[in-house]
Amino acid sequence: MYRRRMHEDEEDNHDRWLISYADFITLLFAFFVVMYATSTINLNKYQALSNAVVTAFQGKPGQTPSMDIQNPSSLQNQSAILKPLPLNYLYQEKKQRDQEKMYALGQQLANMLAPWIEQKKIIVSQGEFGIDIVMLSGFLFKADGMTLSDQAPYVLKLIGGQLKKELRSIQVEGHMDRHMFAHEVSPDIRRWEMTAAQAARVAAILNTRGIPNKRLSASGLADTRPVSSSENDLAQAMNNRVVIRVLTAESNAQQASNNMMQLQIDPGDGAALQQPAAEISAARP
Repeated sequence: MYRRRMHEDEEDNHDRWLISYADFITLLFAFFVVMYATSTINLNKYQALSNAVVTAFQGKPGQTPSMDIQNPSSLQNQSAILKPLPLNYLYQEKKQRDQEKMYALGQQLANMLAPWIEQKKIIVSQGEFGIDIVMLSGFLFKADGMTLSDQAPYVLKLIGGQLKKELRSIQVEGHMDRHMFAHEVSPDIRRWEMTAAQAARVAAILNTRGIPNKRLSASGLADTRPVSSSENDLAQAMNNRVVIRVLTAESNAQQASNNMMQLQIDPGDGAALQQPAAEISAARP
């Protein structure tokens, strides 16, 4: 005789998989929270945690790393790390990088003009304001001082091809020895006119080689800046020269700043002449 079951078997619950799914979603959410937390690490807290772990495994049991807060040198080092870089340092760093670029440019020009540098016809040097390409006038021009020599167009073509790649301002200066035109009626006027014409001629040729007009300027300085005061022929030949100066970023910025800060001075009464120069513009008729 079979005994009757006291309770009927319960039906299977087919929704139990939801519990596992919820646990999985919870773990996945925790995983992304941990990933986000580790992606934004605080370096100081991370260093403290790293020191604590190292001490726990290598140091004495129960020993914790001590933060040397009372050490003045430690505080000074931390403040030095957190302190922002001064503007003067950033300016010097930028200037240093520009000087290095200018030196590299000067080296390229010197290598390109090496045959004429060896003949003492051209000098490439780096100064405070930029790279100077000094060319003797007798090398660039014929005896009349205005007609280009046979090799001048080729040399200027090489220089222009190199400088058009540089986004820098270029100044062309004409210089002359004081003995030039000494026997003429107005030697000073002739020297000013000749040096200005030579500088303008070189600047115009550089413009035809791809350098924009806005980056070029030309000026004649006559005999005001000789490189030598000797009376021999070599010194006089060195004084007769044309200089192509490639300005540094600092010199270019200073020149642009001076142009922007120009102040117009209006005519005033006689009392304005007794005032300081800075107050002259305030006078009105």
